Amino acid sequence: MNQYRLDRYEGNYAVLVEDSERRNELSVLKERLIGFVKPGDCLEIEFDSIGNLKHVAIISRLEQMEKA
Repeated sequence: MNQYRLDRYEGNYAVLVEDSERRNELSVLKERLIGFVKPGDCLEIEFDSIGNLKHVAIISRLEQMEKA
């Protein structure tokens, strides 16, 4: 699973920033996230074989620090 932080909502998209040295940005349709994710939340995301969101979970700061 990949870890991202929701940076912002922009138009129809949610802009995610990868939690790594690269800090890559990824835009996904916000309709999948807007109901339960706030900017600043840390997410664990699993993608399917063609790049669609398969599983999204909010991870707490404590869980994030334990995995680091």
